[in-house]
Amino acid sequence: MRQRQRGQELVEYALALPIFLLLIMSILDLGRGVYCYSAIFNSVREGARYGIIHPGDGAGIEAVVRAKAVGLDPAALNVFSLQPDADTIQVTATYTFTAVTPIVSVLVGSNQWVIGSRSTMQIEG
Repeated sequence: MRQRQRGQELVEYALALPIFLLLIMSILDLGRGVYCYSAIFNSVREGARYGIIHPGDGAGIEAVVRAKAVGLDPAALNVFSLQPDADTIQVTATYTFTAVTPIVSVLVGSNQWVIGSRSTMQIEG
């Protein structure tokens, strides 16, 4: 009788483990996505802060945004800056986030999302 119960526990464990691991991986992916959004949000704000002092330096604004986007793949980061009028500067960045969990693509349709942020500030001077 004891042998049958040990086998039953093993089967229950084998059935529950993949579901538990999938849940843990999904939580980790969600955390990575939130980190990416936070890094992009902060780097765009820092780029706009640089841009209000140096409004004509588009390459410098892009360099600041890329330098402040710590932990993100620079190849997947797109940075745009423009002056909608003479008094403001607008900095936008987008990032292609790729989820690690393979089941996400089955549930959502894709394991890649574009995350972005925009910051608009008044030019000083």
